[in-house]
Amino acid sequence: MREKKKTVGFFENWKELCFWDYLIFLILAGICFLSFQQSDLLHTAGCSYGYLNGHILDFYDYCGQFDIHPSYMPSMYLLFAIWNIPMRILGIVTVPTESLPLIAVMWAKLLPCIFYMISGFVIYGICIEIGMGRRKSRLCTYASLTMPIGFYAQFIFGQYDIFMVLCILLGVYFYLKNKDFYFIFWFAIAITFKYSALLIFLPLLLLKTKNVWKIVLSCVAAAVPYGIEFLLYIGSEAFSNYAFGIGSSGDNPTGYIFNATLFTGFQLGTIQFSISLVIMGFGIICALAYFTRVKEKKELVKWMLYLCCLVSFVLFGLAKWHPQWLLMAVPFWVISAFIHRDTKIFMIIDILFMMFFTIFNVIMIPNNVDQAMFNHGIFRGMVNGDIGTKLTMGNLIGKLDPMICLSMISMIMLVYALFKHPKYCAESFSVQENCIGWIRTRFVAGVAMFVVPAFICLYASQVGTQPSYEVKSGTSGVVISEQKDAVVQPFISQGTVLDQIQFPVMTNGRANHVDLVVTLREQNTGEELYQESFDASGWWDGKLVQMFTGEIQMKKDAVYEVVFEIEPRETESKLALYLDNVTPIEHNEEKSIIEGNENDSQVQMVVYQK
Repeated sequence: MREKKKTVGFFENWKELCFWDYLIFLILAGICFLSFQQSDLLHTAGCSYGYLNGHILDFYDYCGQFDIHPSYMPSMYLLFAIWNIPMRILGIVTVPTESLPLIAVMWAKLLPCIFYMISGFVIYGICIEIGMGRRKSRLCTYASLTMPIGFYAQFIFGQYDIFMVLCILLGVYFYLKNKDFYFIFWFAIAITFKYSALLIFLPLLLLKTKNVWKIVLSCVAAAVPYGIEFLLYIGSEAFSNYAFGIGSSGDNPTGYIFNATLFTGFQLGTIQFSISLVIMGFGIICALAYFTRVKEKKELVKWMLYLCCLVSFVLFGLAKWHPQWLLMAVPFWVISAFIHRDTKIFMIIDILFMMFFTIFNVIMIPNNVDQAMFNHGIFRGMVNGDIGTKLTMGNLIGKLDPMICLSMISMIMLVYALFKHPKYCAESFSVQENCIGWIRTRFVAGVAMFVVPAFICLYASQVGTQPSYEVKSGTSGVVISEQKDAVVQPFISQGTVLDQIQFPVMTNGRANHVDLVVTLREQNTGEELYQESFDASGWWDGKLVQMFTGEIQMKKDAVYEVVFEIEPRETESKLALYLDNVTPIEHNEEKSIIEGNENDSQVQMVVYQK
């Protein structure tokens, strides 16, 4: 009887947030923290050593001497500089550089992770202030820290947007406590890290403040820290070129808001003037905030979260984004879900969100935000920069059209916004829906969507075939359709089994509606060993094509050929292969054959054999 009570008690505990939830979080966070890191952190943390060498007012120009260019306002680098003092004192890193040793990478990554955990305490305080009660506030905090996209951004990608996010959360906390000075202060600090904090600040200010002069004075006060930093460095050419990046260029992150536009017919010469949907949408949100009158705190909370979700959609659903940027929206998506009548459905949607998010990223940003993040973690010595040369996450999970994935991501963001309208909120914020099972599932399943295929790629890089013929870079290109004959690249077999051939393609900035037919054959006999046809219509410049042939038996030291042709032949396609015509060719037999003649170049290609 006593045993039965213990068993019942154990399962009853699983209906609530418990010790095992925190333990699983710490284990997964530890594994991801040590295993992965995207390269952005190395650049930003590496720049900060310029301050530690005493270059305060000439910081941006000094870093430029080491061919590393800071691209943020000084706050970002000052924070890292203070944190990196031990690395500088110990002589581990002495100058601005991206080539950080592993200990310096892990040390730099630890700082934003600490901020991430601190943000959990602030989220808890916000939830208490909202009126959720302690039990529900703890669950909401856990759900925020374990939302897969946020967890990915922090412990896998290793971003530092959390500096801005923590300041935003502190601003929101004091906003709810009606402490206007601290509300403005923390948003002012947030803006010095990244401009996007301004897009949260303005609607919140307009929601509560209707006096025009007070609005103007608040905006001026919020701009003071940024203005001080700007005036200190405005004389620096490097600062103007790299850090003060505000413009309509689509290549500039602040210019992404001009990518989604509506052309209305205005044109000056060849220049077309379009409406930015992001600017127009944000303006409408600000107007909605100003014209909305809230009478009580509960109503203020509903509208505050609704407006923040709308801003998140306009900013990320209508414009280009980087994976780590979405962290800014995570607390608002989760907290607003916890005051909704149906919290559970948003926990389920989060799983779908992570699926489309992961697939889209590994397709659109290959060898960067995928298995390539092993290059800067504890496995960097094992992979030696070659992770992904045999198997990529794109090969494993990148099976959906990226346009479909992006559309689903934007659609989910719109759902997160529209259906968080105050009319969908629960009557009582303290009533807790039993969705702990879905919160656990979304966390573990969401993290697994990235981690499992990543470790499969790591395993694949360590077993089986290795590169036997390898031309890593291309200095020019050959357009296949412009050749009378196929482009042929011979290679001398270094093994007895071949299972993969890789090569990048050049699209010359256009859609090429052709099939690329690749044939592997023996040179002496002309015997075809393998052939595969690829639809090139959705390819982009630099796309890596991986041809998995299965295990093909070969003769060592024999010469084989990879033949590239397009169908149909009569086409204006500009599909091209990269050629290396600079590196000396070791064996004459491995010269490319173009127009039926040997050429002093080689097709950029890798052959895997054992």
